[in-house]
Amino acid sequence: MRPAKPSRALLVLACVVTCSALPGAAALWHHAGQRALATSLFLLGLSMGPCLGAYAVVPRARKQAARRVTLFAGGLSLVAFSVLGATNLDLEGFFMLLFMGTMGAAVGHTLVTAVLGPVFFGRFLCGWGCWRSMVLELLPIGRSPGRLGGRWNSLPLAGLTASASCAALFVFLSHYHPGGAPGRLRASSLAPIAASFAIYYVASIGLAFALKDQRAFCKYLCPNSVILGITSRLSLLKMTSDRQLCNNCGACSRICPMDIDVAGFAIAGGRDKSGQCILCQRCAHACPTGALRLSAGFDTAGRTPLVRRAS
Repeated sequence: MRPAKPSRALLVLACVVTCSALPGAAALWHHAGQRALATSLFLLGLSMGPCLGAYAVVPRARKQAARRVTLFAGGLSLVAFSVLGATNLDLEGFFMLLFMGTMGAAVGHTLVTAVLGPVFFGRFLCGWGCWRSMVLELLPIGRSPGRLGGRWNSLPLAGLTASASCAALFVFLSHYHPGGAPGRLRASSLAPIAASFAIYYVASIGLAFALKDQRAFCKYLCPNSVILGITSRLSLLKMTSDRQLCNNCGACSRICPMDIDVAGFAIAGGRDKSGQCILCQRCAHACPTGALRLSAGFDTAGRTPLVRRAS
């Protein structure tokens, strides 16, 4: 197996983020009094700064451990902002603001992470900064047994519907009361945010153990996956391969947590256009010949067949 070379691009990015985000967080904390934003920016800077820099230089065998540290710090940045700022950044928060006809942090967060960002960076947040995935990847569960088909493919739409329905119910309860008095729920209250975290963790961890698949929630129930599956197909960043180096061993497909037929496009020498890739780089780290890498470029959207269908 070829040794992994330190990524100069990642090192430069890590240095830039460290030199800008961390001092910016200190300024927000001490001078602007924005402690929620400051804490979140500090953790995000830690994730995309020193943690990402460590990932760039550690040996191939330790890169996934370094990525999980990066993922944990990035996920905590979202948790910190939600809790300290009493702001729901998830899709429910976006729908709540939409139903109330107002703007807020959840609108910008959704546009950046689910709509506009994936057009450039794909599902990078899923593999490197999701607050649910940072816990799911710690579960004592092996590799995915395979992608389920049939009705399981339509479950993400059910998750999206449930997210919008919960937001609509919250807006109704926060404005109305059976007796005619205004509701007592408030969007700035920690109660609905804590409830949202609890529901997501129970659903994602429970589904992971039930299907023996760490990423089962990401595939079958995450409401964001409906949007990400579309916008990520247009991503500039995608996994690509050098077919001259591919020996068709299949190690990349077997290790992919999203059950993508990585070997399929590796043999063909193309790029993954499935919209399912979370850019975790496991396939590249498992490849014994170094045939897989992350690349940037324009191409048309398409589908990549999923592999390892569960029996």
